[in-house]
Amino acid sequence: MFCKNCGKELPDESNFCPYCMTKFVEENKPEPIEVKKKKSKALPVAIVALLCVVAIIVAVIVVPELKNGNKNVGNLNNNSVNVNNTVNLPKTPENDTDIGLMNVKINNFGVNLNETQKLLVQYFDTDYFRAPYSSLQRYPQVYKGAQINFLGYVTKIIESTDTEYTALIEYEAYKTYDGFYMPTEQYAVIKGTHGEARIMKGDTLYIYGKYSDVNTYAVDGKSYTVPTVLVNRFTYFYYMDVVEPMYSMEEIRSVAKHIFGDDIKIRYTKDDDFEENSGYGYEDYEGMYYTVELDNQSNANFTKYCFFAGWGGDITDCKSESYIDRKITFSADFEHFYLQVFDENLKTYILECYDRSLNKIWSREFTETTSAVVDYTASHIYLVANGSMYIIDAQTGENSVEPKYVGAKSAIRKLEDGIILVSYKVSDAIMKTDLVGNVLWTGNFSYDMADPDLNSSAPIVQIVNGNYVVQYGAYKNNSPTGETFTAVITPDGNVTFDGKAF
Repeated sequence: MFCKNCGKELPDESNFCPYCMTKFVEENKPEPIEVKKKKSKALPVAIVALLCVVAIIVAVIVVPELKNGNKNVGNLNNNSVNVNNTVNLPKTPENDTDIGLMNVKINNFGVNLNETQKLLVQYFDTDYFRAPYSSLQRYPQVYKGAQINFLGYVTKIIESTDTEYTALIEYEAYKTYDGFYMPTEQYAVIKGTHGEARIMKGDTLYIYGKYSDVNTYAVDGKSYTVPTVLVNRFTYFYYMDVVEPMYSMEEIRSVAKHIFGDDIKIRYTKDDDFEENSGYGYEDYEGMYYTVELDNQSNANFTKYCFFAGWGGDITDCKSESYIDRKITFSADFEHFYLQVFDENLKTYILECYDRSLNKIWSREFTETTSAVVDYTASHIYLVANGSMYIIDAQTGENSVEPKYVGAKSAIRKLEDGIILVSYKVSDAIMKTDLVGNVLWTGNFSYDMADPDLNSSAPIVQIVNGNYVVQYGAYKNNSPTGETFTAVITPDGNVTFDGKAF
């Protein structure tokens, strides 16, 4: 049989595609192994040193400023904070050069984030390419620096210290818990930091990482010139539809506490947690979904939410219905979050901003909307709804510039110098505007993409070596071809590569 989503050949009894994670048939699953995280203990010496530093800062900076009557000192907490955790004055769209949160990758922008913020960025960052081995070897200029995900069978631990490892893996090969082995004889090297459970020879891993380059390694007297991948996260793979969760209960709890505060209870999701029974069978995927219930049930908008612990990026209100989708995402200042409500029947999209005390800051409703895409900085929200692009003040919810018609879009990314918009038609498939929405250039692709109005898979967009790289499922005459394409566009709009990824 072949996967209906990515087209990879699979055993006939498969219920789950290990290549693109598509589920075919619901089936009871063995209980995943939960890895508990050790709690770090701060050293008293470090605490004393930190207090000394704080005291010096207060004495040298804050006290003189107060004496001089600087009114900004008392208002620092009210200013926007960008993804690099530095304080900025409120910005206009013309001078908002911050990277949109949809572009933030831990490997590139995570230096100044605290551990909770890094976890939030990783949880919501699901932009990973599926890259065939031949493409990594043949087109390193396309994928070098890109985030990719793949299966890997560990054939050799090359090096291991107390904190880090280097391992030789067989790319896209796997061995199931009952001994079934699917070899590929295509090798790569992965490098990463140990968790509590170390990887071992014979493990099959589902890996999320950053493609570094093609390098040469000597292993057991044999030379391997192979792709190198820096691992962000991985989970263990057991069978076609049996994988462990990517995030532990404690990590999901940390994400939930950042949004809802400490007064919550967390447990495995049950089928009846949702007001409308979807028939999905959450209980069959124990450890993949967690229900977070607030102790204070007085706010009807925030009572009970389902967190996906697989590869992240999904927090759904348990009040969601088949035609009303209610989801949460966090803001770029890490002090607010957004509730997005999409009603398919009424064709309305609602975007609401809340602070971490669950107070509503503002609300916007967009009518005649069948799809919406969004990116945001600490100062502004960049949204395409009902065919128009809106640049919205993140503090007030009001338009910062007049909306501009751009047509239906399937992806939006805020850059330092403009905005990238991805359509679903061959013509003008990609568009770049300046910081206020004026079109700078457009580019065409080889095939159409999935119509966003049909809730199909969105294209994956990354910035790689300064270029804009888009991976999309190819469509022809409104039907999928079963092929995945990767397009590379230079900053000036030149499409330099648009070829099959699979």
